[in-house]
Amino acid sequence: MKSPFHLSKSAARTTTVAIASAAATAALTIPGLALAHGGHGHGGAVPAPPTNPTSDSQIQNIDQVKTAIKAYYGDTLTTTPDPVDASTMLHQFSADGAYAHQTERIAARAGHFLAHRAHHAKGHKHGHGRPAVVFDIDDTTLNTYSYEIYSSFVYDPASNAAFVNAGSASVFPAVPGMPALERKAIKKGYTVFFLTGRPITQLTGTEANLTDAGYTYDAADLYLKDASGATEPWLSSCAPSCTTVQYKSLTRQHIESLGYRIVANLGDQFSDLEGGFAKHTVKMPNPMYFLP
Repeated sequence: MKSPFHLSKSAARTTTVAIASAAATAALTIPGLALAHGGHGHGGAVPAPPTNPTSDSQIQNIDQVKTAIKAYYGDTLTTTPDPVDASTMLHQFSADGAYAHQTERIAARAGHFLAHRAHHAKGHKHGHGRPAVVFDIDDTTLNTYSYEIYSSFVYDPASNAAFVNAGSASVFPAVPGMPALERKAIKKGYTVFFLTGRPITQLTGTEANLTDAGYTYDAADLYLKDASGATEPWLSSCAPSCTTVQYKSLTRQHIESLGYRIVANLGDQFSDLEGGFAKHTVKMPNPMYFLP
């Protein structure tokens, strides 16, 4: 379930609770991986509260949800000062917590799937395009738990930009298992793309953070959002007000127009995965916020 108390990462982000189902994505979800309604190893998603509750008993207590989120991530105080004014020490997830173990399992299974697909494709090359994998960034490849705790789950553009532009894995570390998955994908012949809703003004910090966290990428294969569409003409049909689904699906369509075949698309938000232009999708866990 998506948390009902977090504000937007951008103007589009909302406090509306996500009411999601496995049918939320147009592509096929990779078997055995994190399904849209809870993922592998879960007994099903926590029910979302009704859109228009008539009683307080229909709504989960916000403080209890926050406490559960901290326990899930294995909240750990570090000695790294915040990148805003260095007045507090950052909190991070535990490498031995439930979150880390879950993402490692998802990454391992995704790696097996990609290896199997690559092996199968060797004898079935019929001009369908070069195989590619698309990774979202925030809470798919780089974990932003430190910011959520710093901000008490309330998004502020200025402080968030300071975290992003720090460009440091000490601030936004790699999501456990994901650097190894990227390396395996590259080794198996996939071209890796990073597709994020971060604005293009945060390019330098994003590049530095990906490198510091252990990822390898070609600058031409890293897409940040130009809301105006000036540098991304494939967004002309919706710019300057593209939704997340429009921005990401149109960019995946653009990638495929370059001669690629997107075998897998990985993201922590359903809006990362909707809109097609990917054969399979992988939903990464994120109970901290919801981005429509």
